[in-house]
Amino acid sequence: MGCGKSSVGRRMAALTGHRFVDTDELVAQSAGQSITEIFANEGEEGFRAVEQGVLASLVGIAGVVLATGGGAILREVNRAALRRIGPVIWLDADPGTLFERATRSNRRPLLQTGDPRKTFDDLLASRRPVYEEASDFRFDSTGLGHEEVAQSILQKAMSLRGRDD
Repeated sequence: MGCGKSSVGRRMAALTGHRFVDTDELVAQSAGQSITEIFANEGEEGFRAVEQGVLASLVGIAGVVLATGGGAILREVNRAALRRIGPVIWLDADPGTLFERATRSNRRPLLQTGDPRKTFDDLLASRRPVYEEASDFRFDSTGLGHEEVAQSILQKAMSLRGRDD
């Protein structure tokens, strides 16, 4: 949350000529509701169920740069789908930067609590080990612009691809 997945993903798609796909947008389209409405009407579990279906539908589709919500990797079935879709990059930044970015808008249902910073820190602490396990590599975007991050990630991904061939 707040790491710049969508902004960096759009730039990566432009650099590669691939199509950019944001799972949150697909979830909202699939459910016919905004993310906020899904959380309000069906809770996080309802949102995660739709998200799981969206990820499963993307397996086997080539030529996409995919940005997922920060909780997509919480389900093992989603982690398996992501590995089949392509390299999994953990886009990270220092916690203060992530929180500041995440709270620029009020469209974060999980942060609609009495203490958003504590909620954020707790979510991040619980998710970090899963991000580490699920990702092919971690990229720290603290202090970097989206274009620089996109280019650096592409270089890293290409170097990994060369090792695997």
